[in-house]
Amino acid sequence: MALLSGPLFGEPTSTLDWCEDNYEVTWYIAEFWNTVTNLSMILPSMYGIYQARKQHLEARFLILNFLFLLVGIGSWMFHMSLRYTMQLLDELPMVWGTGYMIYCMHMALTSPQLGSIKAAVSITVYCTLFTIVYLTFKNPIIHQTMYGLLVCVIFYQCVKLLQTQYSKEAAMLYLAGLAMYLVGFFLWNIDTHFCWRVQEFRAAVPEILRPLTQLHGWWHLLAGYATYMNILYWQHHRMTYLKRPVTLSPSWLGLTVKNRRLG
Repeated sequence: MALLSGPLFGEPTSTLDWCEDNYEVTWYIAEFWNTVTNLSMILPSMYGIYQARKQHLEARFLILNFLFLLVGIGSWMFHMSLRYTMQLLDELPMVWGTGYMIYCMHMALTSPQLGSIKAAVSITVYCTLFTIVYLTFKNPIIHQTMYGLLVCVIFYQCVKLLQTQYSKEAAMLYLAGLAMYLVGFFLWNIDTHFCWRVQEFRAAVPEILRPLTQLHGWWHLLAGYATYMNILYWQHHRMTYLKRPVTLSPSWLGLTVKNRRLG
């Protein structure tokens, strides 16, 4: 097989191109560090699916972790290729997955037999409207704004859940996840709005340290794990409401929420 002499995916067609230099590490990956840092979404979601099956949790846990996995895979494909189609595979699941998370949070303290047609329809309409508008105008600000609104709703829901059903473990999960997400968002903004400053700093540090200056990659690492912790936060509240003895337990991913009876 002949070695590549140019970018595998050709010139970018995406509407976004981040602060990492394209094809700097290998011709096979457009943004190497922005790609591999998506493991912070892929691995936790796969572990979440495993734990949901092991602990015989409700189907909603499997669905939510699968959507989280889809975001991680989509983001991997986007940063690997910088193709517009792969960008959509990243951004559309972000909104639809967050919408489903809002529904799960809304139903956290309800009977397993109950559903909310009003909430389901409202979220579906919002996500459908976003999809139509975004595919029509292709402006990244539309995605960033409508996704950001959903994140704000989740933060509000988390606070309300904690006020209704307080526990120290749940509070710790929420605050740690919130702190990680806000730090990641801060770094995302620096990378987005002050790229030339970041590149100047990157060029000035030793080459071995330059991967640490990939701030969009840090956004992936922090926001990805913060999302995992937010799912654990919801799981903790849900299991507590269902009268399952729940505990926060160390795992190879840092933390997990388990049923004490299952170990």
